[in-house]
Amino acid sequence: MFSKSSLLKLVKNTIGNKRNLWKWVADSFNQFDEERAKEIGPNLACAEWLMKNGAKVRCKGCREFVSHYDCLPTRYDVLGQFKIEQVYAGEEASISHIGFTHFRDCNNILDIAFVRCSTIDNEAIQKLQILKDSLKSLKIDSCENVFNEGIIELEHLQALKYLELKNVQLENEMKIINHLKLKLQNCNIVYNDEK
Repeated sequence: MFSKSSLLKLVKNTIGNKRNLWKWVADSFNQFDEERAKEIGPNLACAEWLMKNGAKVRCKGCREFVSHYDCLPTRYDVLGQFKIEQVYAGEEASISHIGFTHFRDCNNILDIAFVRCSTIDNEAIQKLQILKDSLKSLKIDSCENVFNEGIIELEHLQALKYLELKNVQLENEMKIINHLKLKLQNCNIVYNDEK
């Protein structure tokens, strides 16, 4: 029979192994596939990555967000016309910084919302610089792994016109917000419903 301490150790190791397994699965779903991006183009490859990881996209010329592969174009003659304009990653999404290379060459992405997305972290926010020339609107709400180090990196997103930060864990929050207001002078910054 197992002693109480060895049983506790076994349970802790099992829980740790499950976490490691799910992290490995999430990481593998976020890997960038250069060949796939070349084959179908950056926007469609990005949309596939986002949808595979539970996010939604709205494309140029469409009103609705889509979250399923069946809604994506399959004919090669229309692939070049497919452009992502908006991204929504909520609590069901598992996109992470590992996959942010997918945003490369997606020059029509204007708006991103990360809402209760626990896989978004400081490194992911830093990698948004890939979209520094196109991203106009960004919402970060209740993303528990985003802190000062990530938020301060938003200063590089010079095309931003609207930035909404809600329920973000900041130390010296007004210092950070004032710094962003100084660096992003053409951006309306809303922090925890401050107008």
